[in-house]
This record gives sequence, C-alpha cells and structure tokens, in this order.
Amino acid sequence: MDRRMPEEVAALQRRVEAWRADGGGRGRKIPEELWDAAVAVARTAGLYMTARALRFGYQNLKVRVTRASQTRKRGRTQRAVASRRPEFVAVTMPPSAGGAQMVVALVARDGEQMRMEVSGASAMDMVALAQAFWGRRS
Repeated sequence: MDRRMPEEVAALQRRVEAWRADGGGRGRKIPEELWDAAVAVARTAGLYMTARALRFGYQNLKVRVTRASQTRKRGRTQRAVASRRPEFVAVTMPPSAGGAQMVVALVARDGEQMRMEVSGASAMDMVALAQAFWGRRS
C-alpha cells in the first residue's frame, strides 16, 4: 500500500504552515478558507490523513466534513425539486364508439417520441402503453 502523502494534502499542508509562520497557530482561530480547503481535501484523501498532516483536530474536521456533506445533499435535493417537471399528465379521452380511431403522440424527456394509432382500444389500454413508454430504461 502506498503511504505517501497525496499532492493535494502536501499543498494544503504548505499553505497551513505558511499561515502558522505568519503568526497563526496555537490560540489563533484557523481561517475559514483553510477549513474549507481541508474539508475538500479530506473528502478525497481521508479524514485521518488530512487532520494529521495539517495538525487540525480530527473531531473538528470530521464535524465540518459531515456538515458540508449534509449541506451539499440538501442543496442537490432542493435543486432537483425546483427543476422537476410534472411526471403525470391526465388526459381525458372521449368514450370510444365501436371502431373509433385514436392517435396519441408521446414525447419522453430525452426527446424520444412515440406515436400510436389504434382503433377500438380502451382508455386503459392507452394508459398502459404510455406508462410502458415512459417507464422504460434507455
């Protein structure tokens, strides 16, 4: 197993050491920009390695990574809800007189189209066909 430090951790370690050399360190609050960078690095390099290399408190870093993950997840959910299109459209169909012909055109989100021309089919048959079309896996 390769135990060398990833370059992103080493680069951040140099930034933290520069901050400490300029008067930061024990008793001083770590700047938010360094915490944010540590959270980003910890996601890929791991909590333990990042905390140890930067000499940041493991628990403090863990809390920040967890909080950032929850915020990102919440943001994705809100964006997904905001951009969601209606998934069901009710179509009322006139009762078919024996042998009446119907034409139904469907368009999927990916742009694929289906046109159905049927005669003598019930509304339930058409609904089942539409559900099969929209529910298929591409």
